[in-house]
Amino acid sequence: TPRLPHPPPFPSPLRGHRNNVWSVAFSPDGKRILSGSTDKTVKLWDASSGAELMTLRGHRNWVIPVAFSPDGKRIISGSYDGTIRVWDAEKGTEIKCFSGHNARIEVVAFSPDGKRIASGRCDKTVSGWDAESGDELMTLVGHKAGIPDVAFSPDGMRIVSGSWDKLLKVWDAETGDEIMTLTGHKGRLRSVAI
Repeated sequence: TPRLPHPPPFPSPLRGHRNNVWSVAFSPDGKRILSGSTDKTVKLWDASSGAELMTLRGHRNWVIPVAFSPDGKRIISGSYDGTIRVWDAEKGTEIKCFSGHNARIEVVAFSPDGKRIASGRCDKTVSGWDAESGDELMTLVGHKAGIPDVAFSPDGMRIVSGSWDKLLKVWDAETGDEIMTLTGHKGRLRSVAI
């Protein structure tokens, strides 16, 4: 039987952030790793060698969520400074900064087509944004506590939000209407997935 090649050794751990790392994400092709830290930076790493490729600076407070766009060409980061920043994943330049809320950003997610962004905040709301213009398209209100996670359905037609109020809510991603509330958890929700 032929032997399968071993992957190259991976240095452990990746060093470069000066404070806690709160989020990580793989690029869609699996070649890069993204990290967000309380040192107010976003770092991009080579997933094969562990080499630091770039550091993205601009947030004035902790960077909590990070994510790649579905095509891997853009990065989004959210911060306790109340902003969402969109970055060029190849050049490391800032493309857009979404603001207008003072609430801490807990989570960000791209829609499957990459045209919209959903964000969850500590002020109990979920926002839908146009990924190109930065315009806020909708604010989803209904939770009674902060929103640590959101997810789009694979067809992009629904957003699910989990909250510290122990509830899951499903929303229409086009109209912002609440479709259903799922109950049953006895403790705070931290993550959701579809």
